[in-house]
Amino acid sequence: MIQFEHLRIEEFRGIRSIDLALGSDSFVVYGPNGSGKSGIVDAIDFAITGVIARLKGAGTSDVSVAKHGPHVHKRDDPGAAKVYLTVKDPDTNESAILARSVKSPKKYTLTPDTPAMRAAIDAATSHPELTLSRRELIKYVVSKPGDRAAEVQTLLKLDRVDAVRKLLRTTSTRVSTESKTANSEKGLSETTFLSHLSLTKLLSTEVLREINNRRATLGLDDLTAIDDLTDFLSGYSGEKKSGQIDLSTAKAEATSLVSTASTPSTLKACHGAFMAGLISLSAQPQALDSIKHRSLLDVGLKAVEGPQCPLCESDWPTQEALEDHLKTRIQETTEAESLKQVIVAAASTYQTALRKLREDIVRVMPSAKIYGDAELPHLLQSWSDSLHIQANELSKFDDVTKISPDEDATPYAPSSQVLLKLEALQSALQAAPDYSQETSAQTFLSVAKDRWARVRLARSSATKADAAQKAASTIYNSYCESLDGVLADLYATVETEFSAYYQFVNSDDEGSFRAELLPSAGSLDLSVDFHELGMFPPSAYHSEGHQDGMGVCLYLALVNQLLGDDFRYAVLDDVVMSVDSNHRRKFGELLKTKFPNVQFIITTHDEVWARQMRSAGVVKAKSMARFYGWTVDGGPAFSQGDVWARIEEDLTANDVPGAAHKLRRMMEADTADIVERLAGQVKYRSDAAYDLSTFVDSVKGRHGQLLKIASDSAQSWNDQAQIDRVNTLKAARSAAIPEQDKEAWLVNKLVHNSDWTNATVADFRPVMDATKNFLALFKCANVGCESWIGLSGKPGDEDSLRCACQTYNLNLRKKK
Repeated sequence: MIQFEHLRIEEFRGIRSIDLALGSDSFVVYGPNGSGKSGIVDAIDFAITGVIARLKGAGTSDVSVAKHGPHVHKRDDPGAAKVYLTVKDPDTNESAILARSVKSPKKYTLTPDTPAMRAAIDAATSHPELTLSRRELIKYVVSKPGDRAAEVQTLLKLDRVDAVRKLLRTTSTRVSTESKTANSEKGLSETTFLSHLSLTKLLSTEVLREINNRRATLGLDDLTAIDDLTDFLSGYSGEKKSGQIDLSTAKAEATSLVSTASTPSTLKACHGAFMAGLISLSAQPQALDSIKHRSLLDVGLKAVEGPQCPLCESDWPTQEALEDHLKTRIQETTEAESLKQVIVAAASTYQTALRKLREDIVRVMPSAKIYGDAELPHLLQSWSDSLHIQANELSKFDDVTKISPDEDATPYAPSSQVLLKLEALQSALQAAPDYSQETSAQTFLSVAKDRWARVRLARSSATKADAAQKAASTIYNSYCESLDGVLADLYATVETEFSAYYQFVNSDDEGSFRAELLPSAGSLDLSVDFHELGMFPPSAYHSEGHQDGMGVCLYLALVNQLLGDDFRYAVLDDVVMSVDSNHRRKFGELLKTKFPNVQFIITTHDEVWARQMRSAGVVKAKSMARFYGWTVDGGPAFSQGDVWARIEEDLTANDVPGAAHKLRRMMEADTADIVERLAGQVKYRSDAAYDLSTFVDSVKGRHGQLLKIASDSAQSWNDQAQIDRVNTLKAARSAAIPEQDKEAWLVNKLVHNSDWTNATVADFRPVMDATKNFLALFKCANVGCESWIGLSGKPGDEDSLRCACQTYNLNLRKKK
């Protein structure tokens, strides 16, 4: 994975031209809102991926990189909008310049273009999640379980896994429907076969009896068994009249259809029960709405994670009040849901009756073509088609509710014309001359053979469909079980790291914090501990600041799980804007101690946190860029690097007051950080208007106390090395503090009194030296660290005074 050495931006977003030396180190960009900081994030995002995440998502349909990537003054010249990102592979120390233009965002150039560097760039491109803003961060914490699962699995590159799960679920549902259809056809085919044999049950002994009676007529041996391949005419060598119908069967089936059509008692009862349900539904207009809302309410109740309704986004006083309201609404829908089940059951029964009637019509078709009126086959086909349409309308509840209870009372009944022609067919069949016994037996067996073939095929299809349904269900359930097991193990590791990071940041008030990530098919529930009082959704009791903190910690745990040692950079855009200042400092320490090899590019509007990043050793002075403001024509106004270098620039220009202002401003910022690190005492001011002398005096006094404590500790342990180290530090202190006291007056005069603006560079240099020596008392001398020293341990029970790298490390505990 790559890291960033240098960034150059030209005519891109709100930036006209800017150069930042990133140096493969963590980097902080800070300044007020609207000063152009996010342009840095967008530029890095664009250089790596060719897109700008901020221009995607809800509410950005009219925004695009091509139209809105260039600076507004270059909106018609996308070729002028360019980003040059110098990247380095820390494993090989190979560097290259990655360049991309808005004119051709999908293409980039690499100089030098080597296979290794191109592979490193492609690896970074496949991880857009390494550029993160708060709006993306909070989705991991405050979101619906299904949405959270999608976000987390996308980050962990597991989105394909869930896509497979959805595909398996769709397949299982489809083959289940196919199984029901195949079994319905199986039942109809068996009914048709039994009707021909004038049997009520498909028993092999009774079937053999009817078949063998006809075989005996033909002089054929009796069949002893029946299976799927049995040929009822086996051994028959006479002429097969396959075009004929079996007259006795035709008479029975025509009589049955006439009876059903003229006296449809079963159909009438099924239709009546179905209509009664529809009438009840129409009498309760609110019932249909309740039925439609029931599933939505069930989903909504499961998605509640705070006092905001996940369905309409309305705010409620408490989460409990919202949940009670949804439960009440669900209870109100119980009666309507029961009515729905009654209607669905009645519709299914009526649908089955319609399909049976349609099957009776199909069986009469052959005899109608031979013995019926010329119009009868067409009239029967129209009747059959009508029944088919009616049956299809009964498959889905939404379609059922569209049927009016005021419709024809007997929509299944044939027209009087059809009934008359059916009765004429029945009479014609009764009057038809009998075939010879041999011919009658042959046609009977021929029809039986055809209908048995249908039974055989239907049974085979049903068996295959049942096996497919069982297999699909087993595969889906096994996949979900295995997936949930694997994800549970994965999330167990993530939640352990997540909890540890959050405990680190919130050690003062939630040192026992723990979290639970519970995956199930397509969702991911997140519960967190609240002061050991129980596990709750993050938004239940935790503040917005704590939720932001959870988001950062969970994100870091997820990325660390995904990349491991390949986690080498992350771009964090104002991700802790709601976290209080004390915990922001701890975030800095978390980044420094837990991710020492990761380059963090951080933007923030909070200058205090920017300084805390430096005091915690996350960034060095040269790796800080302060944005002061922004204009359309000029872009951001900023400064980067060591304040000492900028003071030297002022002195070179003989601008002593300017140098004095920068020195005093630096002293105010640095001593404020040192006071916090050393737990110094400062008189509280509600307006936060602390004087520099207040911080300096606190730092001096507290530093002296801590060196005495360290000396006493060393004496108790007889630690000569620490005794010598403390004595050296005391000597440096004795030399630095008087000099700083002596020279501080000039800074005050230069800043506050214009009469002293004629001070020379030579007058000012001793002040600089005294200030450097004074600040050096509180800073690690290791050039790889340069962090402020600070107390380690619980407040009031600190165990050491040390820097981030622990090169400066004094034990404060006495030997008991």
